[in-house]
Amino acid sequence: MRDLILLGLVAGMLPVIAFRPYFGLLVYAWLAFMRPQDLTWGMARSLPLSQWVAIAMAVGLLFTMGRERLATLKTQTVLMILLWGWISLSVLNALNPALCEHTYGLYWKAILISVLTTGLVHDRQRLRIAIIVIAFCLGLLGTKYGLFGLLRGGARFYAGPGGFMSDNNSFALALNMTLPLLIGIALVEKLKVLRLAAAGMAVFSLLTIVFTFSRGGFLTLAVIAPMLIWRSKHRTAVILVLAIGFSVLFYTSSGAFKQDYVDRASSISDYEEDGSARGRLNAWQTAWSAFLDYPVFGVGPNNFQVVFRTYSPTPDRFRVQHNAYLQILSESGLPALLLFLGAIGSTLWRLQRLRGDIRFGWAETYARMLQLSMLAYLVGSLFLNTAYSELVYSLIGLSVALEVVARKEAAADASEAVTASGKAMPGAGKAPADPALPWWKQPRPAAAPAPPRSPASAPASLGGI
Repeated sequence: MRDLILLGLVAGMLPVIAFRPYFGLLVYAWLAFMRPQDLTWGMARSLPLSQWVAIAMAVGLLFTMGRERLATLKTQTVLMILLWGWISLSVLNALNPALCEHTYGLYWKAILISVLTTGLVHDRQRLRIAIIVIAFCLGLLGTKYGLFGLLRGGARFYAGPGGFMSDNNSFALALNMTLPLLIGIALVEKLKVLRLAAAGMAVFSLLTIVFTFSRGGFLTLAVIAPMLIWRSKHRTAVILVLAIGFSVLFYTSSGAFKQDYVDRASSISDYEEDGSARGRLNAWQTAWSAFLDYPVFGVGPNNFQVVFRTYSPTPDRFRVQHNAYLQILSESGLPALLLFLGAIGSTLWRLQRLRGDIRFGWAETYARMLQLSMLAYLVGSLFLNTAYSELVYSLIGLSVALEVVARKEAAADASEAVTASGKAMPGAGKAPADPALPWWKQPRPAAAPAPPRSPASAPASLGGI
């Protein structure tokens, strides 16, 4: 029955997507971040539902050509496109190109959706809905797992819901990245029911992060929680949400669960005696050694297994890189890592500039929260292979959309203020700049009209000769 319901929903949405590609972007986010296909029991789990939606979006973009923008060219967009191009070159130069297919698909799909986000999300309402859909899809998963663990006095989840969150560690990272978005919605959303829902999801997501027993998730949360308080203008509200989460965890968890979690967290400092930690260190050393021999294009996406035995100090057990930066460095080379870090760094920089230039409370709050989500990724990905995570690329795309929308509204407000005052401002005769366009496509200022000639300077008519 679940399969039929999901297939019916997706099939019914496809005609709408063919004429409204932005709606397809939301449906794709729903399938990617809430993973409803993993809640079914039959054929829906194996069907390429996201691919169907992507094809319908492509048709919709053809139908709406001229009305919808494919992409907005900002620094982040250009760097992501270049990253996709370099990863494509690394596939062509891979040691075993046949192994690249799945991982390369994850890369280009995540980057493509992010680039389309920069073009399709071009007004405040679309931005608002896109952020709510992404945050609530992940927040609902956090709520589901959090309630399950809470009703049992504490639980330990060894796996995630699926997709890029297939294990407990990647699930914990995704929820750490979602926490700032949920709190941002709770702070700026006008509808009370959405504010309360976002705050509740943030509480349960915090519980789920703990229930994953992920040490990387614990370290990321230890960084993000204080930053949420420090970087927020509404510190009391943020403190209240976090306090409720930790209080519920403390008073409802069993003594055995608390002791198990303390033992797990304390093992971080005993990495020399922990097999998992030693394995990560060996994987990092192996990835670095592979990079030194393949510095330009790497060994190829998903080709680390080909060279693992050659470079690993302990070749008997294969391990992935367990680090997003070493993953992309060893598999696609140094240029790919620089482009990847450049896209993230430019996102943080432009969000910081936006906060200083734009005085809208909602825009500044979202800029802060997106920065914190990116910070959560930077910390958590030190321990995970998440270079192809769909969430980080979606956040980069949303940062471009936020800048475009905020600057467009700021320009509109400034224009209305000038009109209301009735006074000409410097540059008022110029055509307004479109923040979504690069500088070489900006409209040129209109030519000033020629002043009227005086009668004395006017040429004599033929009748006056």
